[in-house]
Amino acid sequence: MLSGRLAKRYQLYSKITGGQRIDLFGARLEELPAIWRELADAGFETGHAYGKSLRTVKSCVGSTWCRYGVQDSTGLAVTLEHRYKGLRAPHKIKMAVSGCTRECAEAQGKDIGVIATEKGWNLYVCGNGGMKPRHADLFASDIDDATLIRTVDRLLMFYIRTADRLQRTSTWLDNLEGGIDYLREVILEDSLGIGEELEQEMARVVDSYQCEWQTTLNDPQRLSLFRSYVNSELPDDAVQRQPLRGQPQPVAAPVLHEGVPSARPWQAICDLEAIPAEAGIGARLGERQIALFRFGEQIYALDNLEPGSDANVLSRGILGDAGGEPIVISPLYKQRIRLRDGRACDGGEQAVRAWPVKVENGKVWVGNQVLLARAEVS
Repeated sequence: MLSGRLAKRYQLYSKITGGQRIDLFGARLEELPAIWRELADAGFETGHAYGKSLRTVKSCVGSTWCRYGVQDSTGLAVTLEHRYKGLRAPHKIKMAVSGCTRECAEAQGKDIGVIATEKGWNLYVCGNGGMKPRHADLFASDIDDATLIRTVDRLLMFYIRTADRLQRTSTWLDNLEGGIDYLREVILEDSLGIGEELEQEMARVVDSYQCEWQTTLNDPQRLSLFRSYVNSELPDDAVQRQPLRGQPQPVAAPVLHEGVPSARPWQAICDLEAIPAEAGIGARLGERQIALFRFGEQIYALDNLEPGSDANVLSRGILGDAGGEPIVISPLYKQRIRLRDGRACDGGEQAVRAWPVKVENGKVWVGNQVLLARAEVS
């Protein structure tokens, strides 16, 4: 009910996902706190659609509603999701629980898959779909609830400890010396003597859980970042919608005319402290959208439109350095762009325009002529 009302009020395209979640598409950045405040007040918690963490635990209806079900798969799925929600890992983690061997929840294609038996549960591990599907391996058979939880605790923490960054459990197992037999020795037989330690580590993670949106809603400093522009209350005029299957669908807006360049060489944008440290924020430079980045002691300004997309989201990229060169990694296509000149870090071609920046008396100023044009004029 609430999700439907929010979708209608904020013109969000909604659907049910294959992982049994509700998707709401098209919210503006500045609308997210208000949307999540209502969701949190109704008892919803932070979900993770993109993070390297637990996504969801899919389940069938199990013995509660299905004549073939031999165990309460829905109940176990809820238990697993509440236990591992928010868990950060080298890559995303998907789980599923099926109430019988007919496998309606597709557990054998998940990182952690559980299938009910007459005696308990069969545990499958390290499966995935995608471009290189991998059938999960049967890890343990006919185990009870407590043994299942303990085994998954150990396995996930061992994966988090030993996997490379951005390595799915399937690839991790394929690269693990000794393979599934070695993994059984470590997890089930405790051959390394670390079983209790792994369980304690998972217990600390479970006990430290927080709803990240609730934490954000209680933090004025974090809330201040949820705005399209640091120097304007206007919404992002590049976000437009058209009807699709009876719902509002975000569409690419036509290229906006930037207007006549200002005769003033510099424009005051915001206070220095308004730009978050080691991050970015959107701003308006006349009719243009730009992204301001604060990296160390330096402020940089680039176009906010991510190359190859119709989205003004570059300001939400991740900052870092490549061989000492400050860069931003774009949020959609993971393009590495140099902050100082807007060129691609890998090929050197011009990815976005860069704008001159100066800081005077705690105020950030941006020039109205792009750096490349200034260089050609000079």
